[in-house]
Amino acid sequence: MPLQVTDQLSLLMDILRSHQLDQCGSNSECAQIQRLTNSLLQNPQTPLELRETLTSIQTYSQGGNSAPSVDQHVMGYQNELNQWMNVLEHN
Repeated sequence: MPLQVTDQLSLLMDILRSHQLDQCGSNSECAQIQRLTNSLLQNPQTPLELRETLTSIQTYSQGGNSAPSVDQHVMGYQNELNQWMNVLEHN
């Protein structure tokens, strides 16, 4: 059974919150973020006001997959992670 939009957003927020609080991450988490954002962006039930944020998060996850150090990549995105969490929590 596929995850609903709310379930996907909740999972995405959990992973991003972990990156935000722990200031580190893994390639597998970046890959999971990428799968979630791809799915959400393709789903017509995803709120339109989240699409720009989801596109930014998708770019973040792609960069994390190719970064020499995922932890350094995550640390460099702390301001964006804070902004994204704020947007996601209020939608």
